[in-house]
Amino acid sequence: MKNILLTLLISILISSCGKNRNEKVVAINGTQSSNESSEFKIIKDTFDFSINGDLRKVTYFNDKYYCMFETNRENTSKSFKKMVVLDKNGTFVEDVFVTGGIQNMIYYNIRIENDSLFLQRAQFDEENFVLGKYVADFQPTETRAFKTYEDEQFNVYATCRGEWGGTVFFQDKKTNELFEGSSTCPIVVNKIGSEYFVTNYMGHMIGFASVNKISDPRKLEKSKWDFKQRFGSENQKGIEKVLDTMGFYIPTSFVSKRKLVHIYNDDDGTYIAEIENGKMKPIYTFDFKFYPQFNQQLENGKQVLTFEVAESEKDGVLLIDGNKLNFKFLR
Repeated sequence: MKNILLTLLISILISSCGKNRNEKVVAINGTQSSNESSEFKIIKDTFDFSINGDLRKVTYFNDKYYCMFETNRENTSKSFKKMVVLDKNGTFVEDVFVTGGIQNMIYYNIRIENDSLFLQRAQFDEENFVLGKYVADFQPTETRAFKTYEDEQFNVYATCRGEWGGTVFFQDKKTNELFEGSSTCPIVVNKIGSEYFVTNYMGHMIGFASVNKISDPRKLEKSKWDFKQRFGSENQKGIEKVLDTMGFYIPTSFVSKRKLVHIYNDDDGTYIAEIENGKMKPIYTFDFKFYPQFNQQLENGKQVLTFEVAESEKDGVLLIDGNKLNFKFLR
């Protein structure tokens, strides 16, 4: 009798845990996916390069990878930054001198614009540095707004003010009019047909992820040319919420065969998913778990990301080109 009661109690506990887990991960619609006849092509290469440090940022510029590594310092919470240039085959080319102003940055982004490489302090935009064209070092330059996305009709800009929200701006190239909408906080912009999809994430508290669809940027609220406003926009006009979650993270979204798909993790693995009825539906399961981070969007929707393998903590570079995902592992 005791064994029967114990078995019944265990069954109830397992059922309860499963129910709570499904309620917590509200963004996921099922976790099973089949890779048979998959549309995705996975390529794995290894760069014959190793360094003492963690790969934090990477960008592809002039047929080379510019990789920013960070190592911990003694007696301080600040890290030491080292930028290394690799050719497209992963062979070492040169070091880039990283100035003290950059060493003191906690949050920063690498930007490519007008055939130049910039390093920008994130969130506050107080400092910008530009890489020399003939000498591998950074020099201070005037602050500026960098485009997040561009096509024939619009320049797209994005700002993030952390817990105070974020904004996506569309500049009409013909009229120079500026339009804005709430977006907390933009990671990447994709376009399918004439529609724009903005993937957002804000890591404050438990984290919030969303995907917004903008069918016509000219139907957003008109905006002033003020990218330094303290608070993010609250304007929802012209924005359709495709996904709106909490406690969830989308490292990137990309277009594969004219379909918007997304990479995400759970406790068991890493997946590619599409959105169905406001939830993630996995359509591909990777054969290893990794943690990707979006870094750069190239022409024609190509993307560059860093990643860390969960099991080995090895770093690498991920190139996404439509349905092709090329993993380049560092030794």
